[in-house]
Amino acid sequence: MKQRNTIFAVVLTLATLLLAACGSSSSSGGGGSPSGNVTFWYTEGKTEEPAILKIVSDFNAANPKIKVTAQYVDFNSAHDKFATAAKAGSGAPDVIRTDIAWTSEFAKNGYLLDLTNKITGGTSDFLPAPLAYNQYNGKLYGVPEVTDFLVLYYNKALVPTPPTTLDQLRTMAKSLTDKAKGQYGFATEGGSYFVTPWLFADGGGLVSDDGKTIFVNSAGSVSGFQRLLDLNKDGSLQPIDFKNGYTNSNEGFKSGKVAMLFNGPWQASDLVTGSAFAGANAANFGVAAIPTGTAGDVPRSPTGGQNYSVYAGSSAPEAAVAFLNYLDSAQSQIAVATANGTLPARQSAYADPGVIANKTIAAFKPLLTSAKSRPVNPNAGSIFTAFDADIQNALTGKDTSQGALDKVAKDWAPLFNS
Repeated sequence: MKQRNTIFAVVLTLATLLLAACGSSSSSGGGGSPSGNVTFWYTEGKTEEPAILKIVSDFNAANPKIKVTAQYVDFNSAHDKFATAAKAGSGAPDVIRTDIAWTSEFAKNGYLLDLTNKITGGTSDFLPAPLAYNQYNGKLYGVPEVTDFLVLYYNKALVPTPPTTLDQLRTMAKSLTDKAKGQYGFATEGGSYFVTPWLFADGGGLVSDDGKTIFVNSAGSVSGFQRLLDLNKDGSLQPIDFKNGYTNSNEGFKSGKVAMLFNGPWQASDLVTGSAFAGANAANFGVAAIPTGTAGDVPRSPTGGQNYSVYAGSSAPEAAVAFLNYLDSAQSQIAVATANGTLPARQSAYADPGVIANKTIAAFKPLLTSAKSRPVNPNAGSIFTAFDADIQNALTGKDTSQGALDKVAKDWAPLFNS
């Protein structure tokens, strides 16, 4: 009887161990290397895509217990698609690339995994400003991948010396515009992010650093926005199609039909492929700080950027975290920066010879101080929705600069006081 009980105990123990082993197929639970299937949503443009997919491929090769499946999601739909899936508890990816404005919002809603003390080597290597967008209520919900801000891109064949003031920009834009030939001095997509530098120029802004006081309809903001409206009234602005404005402005610049525009480092690798800058015309591609207004050398652009986060409902959280650490390692950031000309969010990456040698990064790095961080606010992802609609009324002549920005302030009031 005693032997039978002993055999039964052994069998029971073996069964328990087998069940435990089966239960760890999606993520290790006992100190071993993690395993499981990980889905990853990336939002990079097509010219940036190869560098990201190579990192995924390299990770899969080095980690046979984890299978990462990368899926492209259009940046403009990624926020709503993730929020809908996370809220429903079905269809969300394990790892997602998010705009800096989304991270605190998703964290507040409980959609993101707490990454505090889960980042290999800690967080001291990250640039402080990009890192701040990932912190909410004292915890870490993401890691910064790239940082960015807007600059003035200009065609040196048309603009030998870039304007340093917005008054100069207006004068140049008027002289370079020939509507009959479809030639324009300046282009903008009409979206609020690209309008923000105009608000900064005359001493305006968005909100105070603590996020409690709205500045968007201050006298400085109204004056700066009026500068853009005046450019439009001059006829020096490429006609804005608000649905396709981003593509149209970039394509106009690439073809040489637009002399100047504001955009960020993420677009550089695409812009240089245009006929105006390809081959023998490569030297025509110019990068400069956004021109100043009456406020002088104030921050000229809002800080942008992208983060990586892990879904709180991931079925393989340890595997997802392992992939995130690889995806956002210094070496991966160096590889992406070297290939795409984007600005790394890790300080150590800027010491790499390949990163330093990249012409786009070399042009952008001295201008980092021209960007201003936005307050970390769970509603930050929503502020540009109302902003876009209200300022577009002014750009189409249906409202004034003051009227449009007053409406923005009214729409923002509940967002910054909630």
